Order: sequence, then structure tokens, then C-alpha cells
Amino acid sequence: MKKSLAALLVSVFLLLSLLLVLYFNVASPRVLVIHTYDEDFGWTQALDRSYRKELKAYPRSVLTRWHYMRLGGAPSEQHMETAAASAQRAVEAFEPDVLVVFDDIAAKLVTPALLNRPGIRIVFAGIDAEPAAYGFDTASNTTGIFERIPVAALREALTQLGHGRPLTMACLGDARAQALLEAPQLAAYDWSPHKLLPCEQTDNYPAWQDRVAALGQKADVLFITGYQGLHRAVGGYKSVPPAEVMAWTEAHSKALPLAAKNGFVPDGGSLAIASSAHEQGQTAGRLTAALLQGRSPSEFLVVQGQAFVVLMHAERLARRGYHLPAVYEAAARAAGTLN
Repeated sequence: MKKSLAALLVSVFLLLSLLLVLYFNVASPRVLVIHTYDEDFGWTQALDRSYRKELKAYPRSVLTRWHYMRLGGAPSEQHMETAAASAQRAVEAFEPDVLVVFDDIAAKLVTPALLNRPGIRIVFAGIDAEPAAYGFDTASNTTGIFERIPVAALREALTQLGHGRPLTMACLGDARAQALLEAPQLAAYDWSPHKLLPCEQTDNYPAWQDRVAALGQKADVLFITGYQGLHRAVGGYKSVPPAEVMAWTEAHSKALPLAAKNGFVPDGGSLAIASSAHEQGQTAGRLTAALLQGRSPSEFLVVQGQAFVVLMHAERLARRGYHLPAVYEAAARAAGTLN
């Protein structure tokens, strides 16, 4: 009798637990976060930390899932198509109330079919393209924050590096869409008294090495829009590890390599002034929480990122004879990006 009662109580407990789980899955709002890159990428990790922290402010339980498209480097068209199909299946299977997309490739591959779809709201962050590129300018169910190169801060850094002397800045990048999206931002800005040369792109390492050498003869600074998608050989598919590209570039470029990438200094560069992953992730988290509380995407103006972070390797700069004011080193130390 006692055994039968115990078995009954266990069965009731398990049934209640199952019902609670089912209720949680049905009643809790659903959020799906899709990243362009993989979970080990520093930029992705920083976005996630800020996003998770901000979403914790939402007073109710949220059923949240993460999907990483792993499209770093130089993915082939087939790889892109496979990743896009996987992400789209994740959306259809999970049926999120709010979809969060980080970075341009995720926005381009995942969101077009979901624009203006009833029942789903979209938050985007880390987007370099203009709103019209992905239909965000005419969609009623989207809001977010754009990522922009901190050009004013970069111009000030050029002034400090030149100690009042105008510098010439060349521009070189790989042929990925992300690098191509940075070039117009640079070209549209007034760099005076400094001079910006036209941006160049190449998709292979031999051509990269050739252009680094040539541009180093024309410029004081080499701004790098992208370097993670270089193919080992002309017409090849194997990409060169970013750290190898930057080690070679740092060693052979007569012009000082400079970038607006969070991974630039860890990969071997000397100086980067990059948009803040914290601001991008935090804003996306705040918008998600607001939408879950019943607000409409149309209530929020799409904003452009304003915050930036300084990343520097003081010894590499010093070897080239460059010294920045102490405030730059202090800023990098405070952000944990001083090497």
C-alpha cells in the first residue's frame, strides 16, 4: 500500500512538472537571437554579454534561444545558402515573438521573408548597411541600431599620431560585403586636414601583399576595412588565418596599419578605434524587453551607434615611432583592450 502511494505521488509530481514545463513553453514569450558569426568570436561574445544582461531586466520569464550562423572568414556561396536555410528553419520551428539579428549577413539572409509578417517583431544590431539594403526602411515590424565607423574619433587619432602634421591614409580591404560597406562611410567623411586615398579591395593574399607594399609608399597610415576573408591563392577557396594576415601586414607595411575592428589588435595590429559591442548588444536587449512589454517597433527611432572603444598595442606603436596621449592608453586599459 505504501509503495503504491509513493508511486502515485511520484507520478503526480512528474505529471505536474511536465505540465509546468509545457505551460512555461506556451505562456512565456519567445526570443530567438541569430548571430552572423560563431560563439567563440570576441565580437559575438561581447554582444551576447551585454544583450543577456539587459534582457534580465524584463520582469517575466523569457524562453530564449541562440543560433550562430558561423559565417566568418570567406564562406562559399553554398556555405552561405546552407547557413541561411538552417537559420530560417530555426525561425519557423521556434516561432519567436521577437527575432534579434546581429550583423549584416544575418540580416541579409534571414529577415527579408519576415518583414511585415504579423506576430513577429525584429530587432537588428551591428548593421553597417543603410536601412534600404534589407528593407528596414519600409518594414513596420523592425527597429534597432546601426553600427558605424567612429570616423570623428579616428580623425582625432590621426591628428595625434601626426603631432599636427597632416597625414595621408590609404584604405585596403578584402572583398567581403562587410569590408565593402565600410568604404562608403570613409569616403563620405571630411578627413581634412588629412587626406584619404580611394579604398581598394582584393580577395586573395598575393594581391593583398602587393597592395600593402605599394600603398605603404604612398601613405602614412593604412586603414584596413577587412582582412579575414582573404583566399590563400588567386581563384582559391582556402582562407588565410586572420592572425597570419596581420602578422605579415604589421611586419611589412611601411604605413601604420589602423582599423575599426574589435579583433584587429588581438590579431596582431597596433591600433583600432572600433564601435562598441556593448552599446550594440545593450541597445538590442533594451529594445527586446520593450517589445516584450507590448511596445511597437514603430515607437522607436532607429539609432546609429555613438560609443567606441580604443584597442592598442603600445609596444607595436612605439616600434614605429608613434606615441599617443596617455588618455588613449587609459581608455584601452579601462576597456581591457590594452596589449
